[in-house]
Amino acid sequence: MQSNGNKIFVGIKVGDRLRDQLDSSHASMKPFFAGNNPEYLQVMQIDDAEHIGKITSSGASLETLSNMRMNVKTMLQMICPKVTLVDDAIRIFALTPKLERTYH
Repeated sequence: MQSNGNKIFVGIKVGDRLRDQLDSSHASMKPFFAGNNPEYLQVMQIDDAEHIGKITSSGASLETLSNMRMNVKTMLQMICPKVTLVDDAIRIFALTPKLERTYH
């Protein structure tokens, strides 16, 4: 079985308090969640909610996922020092590419 371009997202739901902190973060922190650089945080719409985190390819090891979890938490604490992040708030999502509809 092939992964067909599936990805894994490790991140946290962006609530009102976190959004306020992200919006008011210091300008030097903006590159940590801007653009599509896989080294930094990505903002994604998942299940009708905004999430912030990191993306990796499917088949990632548990060690890789654990490191990503810690990295996401550390980056968010640097960007938003006033927000307390509990470990169980960080979730893992399986992302599948959108299917293209073809009409004949």
